[in-house]
Amino acid sequence: MSEPCEARLRLSDSDFIVTEVLRAEVLQERREGYLPVYRVEKRSIDTMHMAREVSRELRSRVSYCGLKDKRATAIQYLTPTSSRSATPALIEGRGYRAELIGYSRRPLGRGSIAGNSFRITMRGCCSRMGECLGEVSALAAQRRLPNFYGHQRFGGRGASTHLVGRAIVRRDFEGAVKTIVSEPRATDDELTSRARELAARGEYGRAAALLPASQDTERLVLQRLAKRGDDYVGALRAVPIQLRRMFTTAYQSYIFNRTLSACMRTGLDISNVHEGDNWGEVDEFMSVVKVHGVRERATEGAVPLIQMAGYAYRNYGSRFDACLEAVLREECVSPADFYVEEMQELSVEGGFRRPFMSVSGMRYSGDGDTWTVSFNLARGEYATSLLREVVKPRDPASCGFL
Repeated sequence: MSEPCEARLRLSDSDFIVTEVLRAEVLQERREGYLPVYRVEKRSIDTMHMAREVSRELRSRVSYCGLKDKRATAIQYLTPTSSRSATPALIEGRGYRAELIGYSRRPLGRGSIAGNSFRITMRGCCSRMGECLGEVSALAAQRRLPNFYGHQRFGGRGASTHLVGRAIVRRDFEGAVKTIVSEPRATDDELTSRARELAARGEYGRAAALLPASQDTERLVLQRLAKRGDDYVGALRAVPIQLRRMFTTAYQSYIFNRTLSACMRTGLDISNVHEGDNWGEVDEFMSVVKVHGVRERATEGAVPLIQMAGYAYRNYGSRFDACLEAVLREECVSPADFYVEEMQELSVEGGFRRPFMSVSGMRYSGDGDTWTVSFNLARGEYATSLLREVVKPRDPASCGFL
């Protein structure tokens, strides 16, 4: 691979466009018990905040296919979870527009999309951008592009979601809370920095009053601490459940990234199934539909799989398991630790993930220092992970990766 190539992402939201590729059936006419399907175009708002606002308009909880970046133009789909929800033709709010497009038999979820389509404009590119994109395209075709979780999986822009998760898995609930409310971040403004200082001194009420509206998670935790300062589990439970679960799954993702890095450093082949691997059957969208054991003979089209850390993990003796075991030892955690008895809703079972990215339709063109690249990824894969192999940013935040 070549040396790093300078470039910046997301100088505007329109520079980073992601569109969900819907695979669920959507009917134009409503049937008894069917749910309205909304096509949402959003920018400068994260999926959770958008969903919360749409939920109020629909008078129902909502279900969506995946989280999309705040700093992007994203087209995604959602449904209410109740067939008795309101069904306005159009919902508009600050940063989003949700349009009724049809009806679905079931709530949309992760399996309702085939993947995501991206169109990304990079600016301030070096003269070797075309060469670097060509190298990454070739790696993708050879199934050698590593399927890392993207930076935003870990909170992005100064957040440390996986560190909160690590503390929870280690049963350091006080440490988890302090990481949320008092750990300084590079993106903090003056008031937020002051609030974190107050939180570190135990002045939780004063700290909560200082925080800006954008720091709603920290405020919820601080308000709970102000009522009962030693109830750290209760303070964590003040965080909305969807975000709360992201703490431990982000830590699981961090361990996966470390495991995959170890596999790459030791020269393991991630492109093909080897004897003794867990492997998977995939559908036409490259989604794994069935996992097979290490003693089963791989069929045509099979893909290798790396285990994810979790309480159901077993060491099957595969080459990937050896790397994961080493990472778990370095992290001073065991698979059993991922069953969090004190907060069972945060327990993480485990699972499997493909070690290489599934990239299709990759095209790119440039004019001077501006280049545009488009491609499709299977669900659960990150465009920033692909582009990291192109740009290799020393400071991901300043290059727009967070």
